[in-house]
Amino acid sequence: MLAWFHNFNNLQIGAMLLFTGLSVTTVFPLLVRRRFKIVLDEQLAKGAEESFKLFISLSLLLLAFCMVRAQGDYRGAEDIVAREGTVMLKMDRAYASFATEDTDALRLVLRTYAEHLIKDEWPMLSQGERADTATEDLRVLSTISKQLEPQTAEQQVARSEIIQSVNQLNDLREARVSASFVKLPIFYWYAICTALFFLTVFGWLQSPLSKMITYVGGVTCGVCLMLTVLISTSGIFAGQHAVSADPIRNALIQMGPLGSGS
Repeated sequence: MLAWFHNFNNLQIGAMLLFTGLSVTTVFPLLVRRRFKIVLDEQLAKGAEESFKLFISLSLLLLAFCMVRAQGDYRGAEDIVAREGTVMLKMDRAYASFATEDTDALRLVLRTYAEHLIKDEWPMLSQGERADTATEDLRVLSTISKQLEPQTAEQQVARSEIIQSVNQLNDLREARVSASFVKLPIFYWYAICTALFFLTVFGWLQSPLSKMITYVGGVTCGVCLMLTVLISTSGIFAGQHAVSADPIRNALIQMGPLGSGS
């Protein structure tokens, strides 16, 4: 269901939730009560109001907790991507320090790897998949880097940095792909749906009608806003605000073409 929501931008998601929410919590009960001239017992309405307040608090607490958790997962994925870009720059400098024909070729492979991540792998992350082109580039980087034979002390230091960076790049890629599978546990969604169900039922029992429209309608607007934010952030690599490849793109720009003297 969330994957379907991520086909729309945040404004569209908010509009759909708001339209559905207001229709169910205010428009539908308003039409029913006017059509059948339903008059609620005063004591029933007072009891329903207290229960409605309880489920307002419970719903907002659940939504806030889930938003914090989803935001934490989102920030964690952003940090992984930022570290990938940093490691690529470090590798490029280490290859330049080693200064052989093999490392010049590896610098080109590193740039190709970054391009394949941006163009091929990023669109696939929403499905938790990885690009074969990037996998092959990383295999070449790992294999040839480990075959480098230093001839000077400077090359020895550079090789040590290269091997360390290659291992880090492999680990960070695995961590990024794993992060694409991270989702809010399903029982939280069950709890949210249950709380919203009772919130809606007790909202129907508010009296008089003028109070129901303004009171329940206002609460519905607030809940829909929080749901929109939660749905938006729960798609780590999907949706309008998916984690961006900008750190890797910026690293590629900073590395520059090999012919520029970098």
